[in-house]
Order: sequence, then C-alpha cells, then structure tokens
Amino acid sequence: MSPQTLLYDKEECPFCWRVRMALHHCKVEYQRLAYDEYEEEWGRLTPSGTVPVLKAGELVLHDSSVMLEYLDERYSGLWPGSPEQRAEARSIALYADSAVGRPVRDLVFQRRNKPPAEWDEEVIANAMGDWHQAMPYLEQRLAEQSHFVSSGGITDFILATRFGLAMAYDMPSPRAPGLMAWFDRMTESAVFTKTAPRIVMVKLDRGWLR
Repeated sequence: MSPQTLLYDKEECPFCWRVRMALHHCKVEYQRLAYDEYEEEWGRLTPSGTVPVLKAGELVLHDSSVMLEYLDERYSGLWPGSPEQRAEARSIALYADSAVGRPVRDLVFQRRNKPPAEWDEEVIANAMGDWHQAMPYLEQRLAEQSHFVSSGGITDFILATRFGLAMAYDMPSPRAPGLMAWFDRMTESAVFTKTAPRIVMVKLDRGWLR
C-alpha cells in the first residue's frame, strides 16, 4: 500500500485502534482521518455507517476483521504460521471480543463523558465481575508464552486495545500475573504507544494500579 492509504477513524474505538496497530506493525504509511470531520466522504464509503473504513487506492474496506486479514495476507506475520496455530489464535481473538469486549464496553459507556452521579453502579459492578471471570481462560491460553501470537499479532492487538481502554476507565487490574506481564510488554512496544488513544497514554503515564 502507498502513502495514499486512508483510515477513517475514531480515536477510542477499539476496532479502529487494532487496525492502527496492524498498520504500524506492517510499516504501512497511512493518513488518519477523523470520521466526523470527513462525514460526507466517510458516509459514501461505508454502507453500514461504521468505523473504521480503510481506503487503499481503489480498495475500500469497512470491517476491521477484513482489514486485519487483508493486512496479514499482504504483509504476513499477523497470524501464526500453521493452520492449527491460526485457528487457536482466532478462537482466542473471538473470545477477547466477546468475553472481554462486552464488560469493557459496558464500563466505558457508563463512565465516558458522564459525571459520577450519572453512573449506573450496578452495570459497573457487573462489568467488573465479568471482566475478572474472563481472565483465567486467557491466563491459561497465554501459558508461558510472551505473546498470544509470536512477537505480537492480531490476537495481541485485539486484547491490548480492550485492556488499554479498561485501564483508561479504571477497570481493576486482572488477578492474572501472566496477563499483566504480557500487557506490560505490549505497553512498552511502539505498536501500542504510537497508536493508542490519548486517554490511554495519559493513564499509562500515571501508572495503572497493580
């Protein structure tokens, strides 16, 4: 892809963020465009009215999972090499989007741009409970590996965006030392720091409570 690659983007959207991480990992030069500043142009490109939208020359993609698969096929290295390893990595990624993504979304939607008096504490408590329940499986699947995909790939990007937003909105740290060590490695990587939303980097600089 050329420097003419465009990403219509929303900064805190985890689906946009994972695509930014993949583009950075693949060393693709691209221009980020805030979707609401290019609403007419963006709207013509997405039949579903969603972000992200990736435009590379004449190619237009409007689903993050398709973008990630395209980048892997074009540049390789975002999924593991063998069919068995890829299947396992994809299964963990799907789990991350459901079992981890839902409680993080619920927490963020309660706390983002709202005063504490308007928070639904029952929703927040349930989100935190579901978050902790999701961790043992991930801790087990990580085992003694440094990353879910060797040196970091799509599964790691999907989970790192969820963990980053959880951190930004004060989700309790997971009771999973292996996962915390993995997340520390992710936050030290350029693929994370160069693509993360501002609110995540501010929280990271202050330190996530252990």
